[in-house]
Amino acid sequence: MEHVVGKGTKNLLISIDFGFIIYWGLIVFGLIPHDWVFQNYDDLNVKAWNWSFFPLDIAASITGFLGIKGKGNWTLLIVSATLTMVAGGMAIVFWSIQGFFNLGWWIPNLFLFLSGLFVLIKLKRIK
Repeated sequence: MEHVVGKGTKNLLISIDFGFIIYWGLIVFGLIPHDWVFQNYDDLNVKAWNWSFFPLDIAASITGFLGIKGKGNWTLLIVSATLTMVAGGMAIVFWSIQGFFNLGWWIPNLFLFLSGLFVLIKLKRIK
């Protein structure tokens, strides 16, 4: 049974969805070394900003996991890809406004943005 987005894209989506869950697990248990956190992370407003992504990221994961089941659910995949793209894009814009540039944070978030965009374009071509 061929998946609506193909095996490679399905694996990409699974990796991203698990990545969100792993990231939040690391945050919850304080396992990201302080040297690796982004600029001003100790500021309570920045921590609140980061936590504001929690429901967005988890919603992206849940809709992603549900969207890849079976042959794939087109609507859930659109929601997941959109949330993924927004999560990555919002982080990049925030850090751009702050003047914070760190490849360790920019690359994963650019990856999220571009991956979400890629999936949306792929889904548009399928429909």
